[in-house]
Amino acid sequence: MGNLFGNVAKDFSKYRVGYPKKFYRKLQEEYGVALVNQKVLDIATSNGLAATDLANEGCSVTGLDNSPELLDEAEKKNSTRLKIDYVLGDVTRLPFNNETFDFITAVHCWKVLPTEQASSEALRVLKDGGKFIVAQFDQLIMGDNIVSETRKLVSKYNSKCNRQNNFGFYPQWIEEIYEVGFSNIETFTFDITTTFTHDEWRGRMRTSTEIGGSLSKEEVLLFDKDLDNLLKSNFSGEMLEIPHRMFSIVCEK
Repeated sequence: MGNLFGNVAKDFSKYRVGYPKKFYRKLQEEYGVALVNQKVLDIATSNGLAATDLANEGCSVTGLDNSPELLDEAEKKNSTRLKIDYVLGDVTRLPFNNETFDFITAVHCWKVLPTEQASSEALRVLKDGGKFIVAQFDQLIMGDNIVSETRKLVSKYNSKCNRQNNFGFYPQWIEEIYEVGFSNIETFTFDITTTFTHDEWRGRMRTSTEIGGSLSKEEVLLFDKDLDNLLKSNFSGEMLEIPHRMFSIVCEK
């Protein structure tokens, strides 16, 4: 699959932060993963957000991505030399032996992956009894909030945005994962609000799939200028409260 985010790789490190601690606590306490010394593969690791979080929990982490630019940002971010091995590779042809990892994560990436191939490869390199976690951390539209207004602007630049899931639930992924051979499938969700400055929100949107992952550099700059104007005219002087939903699938080989 293609390298989607090379144009905005530097923005990832500045404007993408880790995932809620509650996500990792639930994995540890309810599913027995993300524990010290467990061997984990984080596929489509991007600039290493989940990989870094998992390494901070004491896991031995391999992060795989097909973007040299994003992996370079991930390496720069790992200044404390956590136990992370970053690998350039394709989720459809994982460069690992069968039954290598205790668990595998795919966090906030499943929308853009060839899911059947990625699931099959995850099944192959996962140890028997190991867990596969697919998680999505979506912004939520609520009335005319900033997410709603930003989504309208995004749709002007990328018509595919109109076909997006606006609720943060993905039951169709469960069937796909089951069909390749995973079992004991469970899901969990929770909502959380995150605060952004105007600059942080603009940076976060530049790194979205619909903008940074789809448009040219010139189009990204035009979008960013329009978003800046929207924020100044409709949300001047405000810190932005952005509701999110974490949707997670946990399954077993």
